[in-house]
Amino acid sequence: MLLYVTCAVLGLIIFVWQRRRHLSIHQRNNIPGPPPSFFSGNLWDIYKHGHLKMLSRWHKQYGPVVGYYFGMKPVVVCADPEHLKTILLKEFHNFADRSDLVSGGPVGGLDSALTVLRGQRWKDVRSTLTPSFTSRKLKQLNPEVCSIVDGFLKNIDTEFANSNEFNIYELYQALTLETICKTGMGVDFGIQEDIKNSKILDSSRLIFTQKFNLVGVIIISFPILWPILGKLITALRLRAQNEGINPVDDLKKKCADVVKLRRANPENHRVDLLQLMIDAQKTEKPTSDDDLIAGDVAEEKDRESNEAAANVAGSECPFSGKSRGLTDDEVIDNAFLILLAGFETTSSSLAFITKMLLRFPEVQEKLRQELLEATDRGKRFDFEKLQKCHYMEAVIQEVLRMYPPVFFFTTREAKEDIVIDDFTIPKGMGTFASTDELHHNEDIFPDPYKFRPERFLPENKTSAMSWAWQPFGAGPRNCIGMRFAQMEIKITLAKLLTKYVLSSRLEPLNDEHIETDDFPVTQRVGESLLCKVERVQLSPE
Repeated sequence: MLLYVTCAVLGLIIFVWQRRRHLSIHQRNNIPGPPPSFFSGNLWDIYKHGHLKMLSRWHKQYGPVVGYYFGMKPVVVCADPEHLKTILLKEFHNFADRSDLVSGGPVGGLDSALTVLRGQRWKDVRSTLTPSFTSRKLKQLNPEVCSIVDGFLKNIDTEFANSNEFNIYELYQALTLETICKTGMGVDFGIQEDIKNSKILDSSRLIFTQKFNLVGVIIISFPILWPILGKLITALRLRAQNEGINPVDDLKKKCADVVKLRRANPENHRVDLLQLMIDAQKTEKPTSDDDLIAGDVAEEKDRESNEAAANVAGSECPFSGKSRGLTDDEVIDNAFLILLAGFETTSSSLAFITKMLLRFPEVQEKLRQELLEATDRGKRFDFEKLQKCHYMEAVIQEVLRMYPPVFFFTTREAKEDIVIDDFTIPKGMGTFASTDELHHNEDIFPDPYKFRPERFLPENKTSAMSWAWQPFGAGPRNCIGMRFAQMEIKITLAKLLTKYVLSSRLEPLNDEHIETDDFPVTQRVGESLLCKVERVQLSPE
């Protein structure tokens, strides 16, 4: 008996010592930050007040670089553009892998997805997917996206005919999900035709409404529990909210069914993301660094990091060799990732943009005039002409600066200890870009809480903005679908605003502050997005 008690006491002493030492990592590496709780790190504050609010509070108190504990996971968040340039670009060979707050993501289902893969496998899969996002490929998709947006306008037409005030955010969600299903996987679920009864839309919405709860705080605070209970409890909670069906399993099954159907009918070959992945299962080829960066980093002509990013990806990227074909899990998980990534973030972006256009009607009108000229009064929606609409680009960039839908997803993990200025990021430490704080840096964006699209016009842009504007991340591991999302947003705005004037009795004029609904890594419009539409009155030609 005495032996058992002695062992228990000794075990407790060792546990307490290890825990206290673990919770002093930031202090030992000269990284400032809030003092952690012995039991939950800093997760309790995040649970009570929200992740975004706590990040803002900590940055005000401790500066641009803050170390805190997401449960027992030590995290460094950085809002310094030069430090981020070092982490995301100059030292990419040491920060090539992503770091997650919790293993596999908050809802699971992405263990073999591009955002989770590491090392050579990440490079192999990225090289496979990249060709779908070149300018040539996006231009080919332009007519199909225009056709899908026409379905969105049919729903707007119905609301107009009924003189209804309607929730346009719901229509945006149906639009973006249908767009990615058709263009990414070549399948039509009829989402926009029957929004209220679309099961795939309901499942997709549910996945993005998961917030912290007390059980989650406890499990994350004791990492030994996560592999055993974390995903199980998450799955049970999702089932309880969705008539006994786990939406993650449901959507992954739909992705698997689409893959099976595509393989069974090879004669129905189409060049899309899914087909590229299926074809990659049959191939084994050398991995090209040019393949890795083509279509996104290399073609971002308006960002000063282009040449350097290409050099890093091409010469310093730590992975090279022969690429083996994609596994079944990689095909299905990445199809699932494409579906999720192409749905919520783009619809949230459109919702935030619409909020601002409702509140600043003079901006809406100025944008409309530019679009009417570029589209021959709403008749032709040419890909290249829309890319030259500088005011539309400025409006999009300014809204995403103020309200980035994804504020905590640009993450990297140190492969080796590295010293940056007077602090050290130790091996294995997760480093996150503090996107919202970065976007409100008043030294780079004067009056950062003011809505001023003109700051992003070509003649007003500064070199400092390149690394301070990161709604899609930066460097060789930035968002691969960035320009596809921007194309979809531009086509939607062009078709909508050349046909209709948007208004709302609920939106306060000239008010930049939008109430948001915050989640662990994302935010979306938290208020209703009710609006009315009226036909644009064109003067005779």
